[in-house]
Amino acid sequence: MANHETRPGSWGKIPPAKRQPDGSYKANGRYKTMDGKLLQRFRTGTTARKAEDALLAAFQTLAAEDAAKHSAELNRTPGREPEVLFAEVVESWISYIEEGGKALRVSTAYEYVRMARADIVPSLGALKLTDVDIKACADFLHGIVSGGRYYAKAEHNRAVLSNIMEWCAGRGLIPGNPVRQVAYLPKPRKKPVQIIEKEDMAKVLSSVRLHGEAQMNAKRPGPPQNLDIPDGVELFLATGVRISELLALRWHDVWIDELDDSSYWVQINGKVGWEKGKPMLRHDYLKTGDKILDLRISPEVAAMLRARRAMEMRSNPNGAIFPARGGKWMQPHNFRRRWRAVREELQVAYDLPAEDVPGGRKQEHRQSSPIETVTPHTFRRSVGTYIAETATIDQAAQQLGHSRTAVTIRSYLRERQEAPDSSGYLANVMYKRQ
Repeated sequence: MANHETRPGSWGKIPPAKRQPDGSYKANGRYKTMDGKLLQRFRTGTTARKAEDALLAAFQTLAAEDAAKHSAELNRTPGREPEVLFAEVVESWISYIEEGGKALRVSTAYEYVRMARADIVPSLGALKLTDVDIKACADFLHGIVSGGRYYAKAEHNRAVLSNIMEWCAGRGLIPGNPVRQVAYLPKPRKKPVQIIEKEDMAKVLSSVRLHGEAQMNAKRPGPPQNLDIPDGVELFLATGVRISELLALRWHDVWIDELDDSSYWVQINGKVGWEKGKPMLRHDYLKTGDKILDLRISPEVAAMLRARRAMEMRSNPNGAIFPARGGKWMQPHNFRRRWRAVREELQVAYDLPAEDVPGGRKQEHRQSSPIETVTPHTFRRSVGTYIAETATIDQAAQQLGHSRTAVTIRSYLRERQEAPDSSGYLANVMYKRQ
């Protein structure tokens, strides 16, 4: 792999600190000044982490001093325009993004602009551009995570702020992107992945289906009821798709009338999203962007879809499988709202086998998420965990459309206390068994 050149005013990756004869640890690294010189620096500490953190702090101090010197030199440049406020720079970046810069999806660009105006400008907008240095960025981002909360929000703001500063550096307004040098944000302790265990999937699906059919037969005021929720839950559990992908499915994206390569199929090739001032839209997946995914479905799911198509009576110009009233694309928050109303009325009691009751060595037991806390994404995680434990993690990642298994392992699989049985393999090599 090729080495990446260290930019002026920054440093490369800090190697692990080494233990010294006196028991202390020493961290070494090199810093590149604005004129291209490499400075070797080292710091010591009672632990490797303390030594590395001390060296990182030293590099950050050097970078701040170099940035201040560079700013002073720019201010002394004859004919140079007066410094602008960071808020003005952000508005220029917003114009660049809204005009198609970076080729972001419309919904992504809107979210970037929203965070820039709602979070970044109120905190940093009054500063001059050259004053938005490493310390200012670090104070802003770490302030969001104070107390171990809002890590996801801080990471999203970090991505947007880095995008803004990268754009400024590309235009020659600043020497480099200070966000890259901000220390890692402290991550909160990982919570257990919430799933519905495989033993309880059939009970949940049956309860949701019975509730939907009862609502269809009930006489009540308002618009006629339908089976959007039970049919959606069945497709969630059959495919593991995201809610935005479920609501973007069209009838010509499914093969349910006859077998193709001995299977029925669902093709995931788009998702619903929205733009400011416009109704819900469908965004097609491109070959160079999000992955188009062909998923096999069982004959039971294909039969459910055929029955749903036969019952379709309202206008549906988009050919959507789950259209909103009026034939438009259904909004994800409307589906979630209806699901919340359904789950509050469900009475689902999970059966816990006697062998799964914790005690002695076994400190954990099979436990599905309470139905009142289940979300559409819980079904997706349940599918990922079941496939990983029944088949392989690679197959689970492919089913969920992940390009790397690391994402699947980190966010979609429930960790188990009991490891797979490898005692036989180990005994074969230890005792030379035939």
